Amino acid sequence: MEFEDTAPLASGAPESESRRRFVMQTGMATTAAVLGGTMGLAHAAPRPQPSLSAGQSLRVGMLLPEGRAYPQLGAQLLAGARAYAEQSGGGRLHITPVFYGGHTRQAERAARKLLAMEPIDVLTGFVDPSAAAGWAPMLAERQVPLLVGDTGANALDPKARSSWIVHNNLGYWQAAWAAGRWAAKALGPRAIVAVGPADSGFDHLHAFERGFASAGGRVQATVFTRAADGTSQLDALARLVRQTRPDLVFALDSGPRSAEFPQFWARSGVANHVQLVVGGMLAETMAATSQPADGSRIWTVRTLPATQDDRHPSQFHVLGQELAQRLQAAAVLSASIGSHGLPLAQALSTAVLTTPRGEVGLDPYSGETVAPLYLQGLHSTPWRSPSTLPPVATAACHGLCEALASWVAGTYLAA
Repeated sequence: MEFEDTAPLASGAPESESRRRFVMQTGMATTAAVLGGTMGLAHAAPRPQPSLSAGQSLRVGMLLPEGRAYPQLGAQLLAGARAYAEQSGGGRLHITPVFYGGHTRQAERAARKLLAMEPIDVLTGFVDPSAAAGWAPMLAERQVPLLVGDTGANALDPKARSSWIVHNNLGYWQAAWAAGRWAAKALGPRAIVAVGPADSGFDHLHAFERGFASAGGRVQATVFTRAADGTSQLDALARLVRQTRPDLVFALDSGPRSAEFPQFWARSGVANHVQLVVGGMLAETMAATSQPADGSRIWTVRTLPATQDDRHPSQFHVLGQELAQRLQAAAVLSASIGSHGLPLAQALSTAVLTTPRGEVGLDPYSGETVAPLYLQGLHSTPWRSPSTLPPVATAACHGLCEALASWVAGTYLAA
């Protein structure tokens, strides 16, 4: 399903030199790769694979979106991956990028075509995790693992796990869960949720509600920021806030029209009555806003700490860096164990990275990305360092991952 949020955006400016330097400098962060258990290996009999000898490159096929809402996303992901590969020596990763469009079927077609035409050791890229689960037979036939990088707006489906597929995401649903639990404890138990049409079908919306409820909170109402035809609903939100006086508003929004929300918050006066908690891409947008409205108290829980200068790249640069870093760690381990295929997938899943986000690992049972979460008051003057919240444990997903079900098929932000 498409909403008006997928209208074209003006092309972003080229990445700044300071951003590029930051990715390259932090790309040398420590990587620890430990060969873990053999979960899932006993069920397959892979063909003999060539070893990755010293000096040999890991041949990486990188699937990148070219959507209308965030047209620079794929280029930023690739820039982050290449910056890390170059800074770390460049000899271990040979990246073949493929821009596939904005839809899951296009990503699968691009993957099949690439595997048929090029000698590829591993696939990676920004693709829909749920749809990618259906690629497992193709990956097994080709003996090629897949490293999925996305926002993590949806919880992983435990029933759809495959030994051939590894996930390294930005943890949006975990951030929303943590934001909900923190907000109920710190701000109060009554909330209104405001959500953009393109965000309403993803699990990070429900994760906030579950996290909020876990600490005694109750969502009084959930309203759209816009109708499907693009008509603004923000004035109705302002009236509802004035009438019901909740303790907080939690907001999710994305796409070109999401910039209207911070403008609305600054001019409507509701900021004087209620605190705001933002998540998803709206948090990225508002973290970049230098001066909130007077009296505003705006909070966010993000997976990348905000700073006041330009040294930090976008979250997609960082995600690209992490994908390359995980591939590099797996390439080193693959050289020592002497094979590709499933052992390479296992090496991908057991690498623990130190990145601009902090320590990033993968939970061995759920497959979810485990990384620090950062609470920050965007209203703070002078700029204050964020507080670190504990990662959302796998136990928080029990009964949640099975209950959460995306209402729309697709990759958050890719269309």
